[in-house]
Amino acid sequence: MAVSMKPLGLTLASAAGVAALVALPYVAPGYVVSIGALVLIAAILASSINMLAGDAGLVSLGHAGIAGAAGYGLAWASRQGWDIGAQLLLALLITLVVSVVYALISMRTNGIFFLMITLAAGMICYGLAYRWSSVTGGDNGLVGIRRPEWVAESWQFYFLCVAAFVVVTIAVRIFSNSPVGLVLRGLRDSESRMVSLGYQVAAYKFWAVLASGLVAGLAGVLTVWQMEYIAPNIADFQASALPLIMIVIGGVGSLPGPAIGAVIVVLGQQVVSTYFERWSLLLGLVFIAVVLFAPRGIVGAVTSSASRWWPRGRTDSPGVPPTPLDVPSSPPQ
Repeated sequence: MAVSMKPLGLTLASAAGVAALVALPYVAPGYVVSIGALVLIAAILASSINMLAGDAGLVSLGHAGIAGAAGYGLAWASRQGWDIGAQLLLALLITLVVSVVYALISMRTNGIFFLMITLAAGMICYGLAYRWSSVTGGDNGLVGIRRPEWVAESWQFYFLCVAAFVVVTIAVRIFSNSPVGLVLRGLRDSESRMVSLGYQVAAYKFWAVLASGLVAGLAGVLTVWQMEYIAPNIADFQASALPLIMIVIGGVGSLPGPAIGAVIVVLGQQVVSTYFERWSLLLGLVFIAVVLFAPRGIVGAVTSSASRWWPRGRTDSPGVPPTPLDVPSSPPQ
């Protein structure tokens, strides 16, 4: 029996990626380590959008609003002198409340309507952050936020971001392979068919938005700890649009797609912008090139190229074709 090289290649690539992440603080200066943390946080936020876009075909343009709500909860509690446990608990509660609101107002929509509703919800979060100055500090934001002592150093915080990214990636993989993820892919392919089979479509969308909101809330908390302040721009339109660009560049629905897109976009913001004032023009050109020549993103293009020369494994019974993965024929009891 021949063994397929694809799983082995993916395993080796994943191991190499984790090794590179762990080694970065030991071989790079502090500025690079700080950029690495920004990349990981951006990848976590992009992963929250990828959960919906990849499995359910639901594109959100407002998830930065959830991240911002969580961040403001943490920042406000920190300014009140609460301990770290209470700060995180408040951030979690606010994330749950805001995610539930997002889910309730969007769970009966799809396509462009889902996108516009999430965009409107994100703008409401931004408006509250900008106008509710007695709590959020308005345009000046909230300053003087301090990270916990155990991640006070930049390298310590970086390793926290690495751990958070790895946990989120594993959780997203488990979610995608779960019965809920399977049903969501059925909704993406044919929502009318799932309705006819008896599935509660709105309920599955509700839980999908809630799960993705929790991931976005984690990104918001890490963003506040990274910057040690928070301002309304954490929830503006650009903050929601850039993660969407990341997953399109990296590959919608692919596990490493958000990380690859985050590397390209964040490096453009932090590095290219110092040499080229109109770096967003370059980002736009990259985005257009990916859409035109690699519609499945970088991951999809690499996978397609590799499949042309990578030896394919065989099953014990070559004459029996593999059974395609499909949605259950009836709802779970």
